[in-house]
Amino acid sequence: MENKIIKSKKAQVSLEFSFLFLAILLASIITISHFLSQNFTKDDKVISDVENAAKTAVILANSGYNGINPNVTLIYGGISWSGNKKNIYIYISPKSYITPEIKNFIVSYIYNVTKINQSEYNITVNP
Repeated sequence: MENKIIKSKKAQVSLEFSFLFLAILLASIITISHFLSQNFTKDDKVISDVENAAKTAVILANSGYNGINPNVTLIYGGISWSGNKKNIYIYISPKSYITPEIKNFIVSYIYNVTKINQSEYNITVNP
């Protein structure tokens, strides 16, 4: 009989701990979600998506995708944007090997993959 009481108390403590853990986890998720929604905007997501697409476009250009032959290995140098986050600049080196064909491919690839509004966001390669 005493053994059943001990097992019952252990189960009760375990159940209480589970509820406490669930409450803490839920509060953490709500706090993180609130923080992210207050500190990041749609424009921040667009910039992140553009950066990922630009990296992929450079990799594709280096691999000869769509008949592009840069003659050298292109290096993704980074991204910057204007204060209102509507003008986005992609940096690729070496600049002397970036042809208009490569620029057009990268910009059109970014617009096609991200599905962003071209009239709202202006993307420029090596300004």
